Amino acid sequence: MESKRFGKKTEKKEHSFQVTRAHQFTDGQVSFNLCIDGDIFMYGLRVYEGEKGPFISFPARKDPKDGKYWNHCMIKLDEEQTETIIRLVEERLA
Repeated sequence: MESKRFGKKTEKKEHSFQVTRAHQFTDGQVSFNLCIDGDIFMYGLRVYEGEKGPFISFPARKDPKDGKYWNHCMIKLDEEQTETIIRLVEERLA
């Protein structure tokens, strides 16, 4: 599968994912840490239940000036990758 980025065709790269920590709060929310390709670590991701099913929310900080939340890290995930990560989180919680 190819994707077009910055006017160039690039091949879709396969990534490996590892959930290094997962915690379910008493209100049902889930927070987890993710390692991508053994080199990139992301802390404080969350799984939320949306209208179209579960989705991953990346860490964000609230701007005190305008009250908006801004992501400070993210990665573009396709549906299959999102499902894989959510499955890994569920396994870690079990």
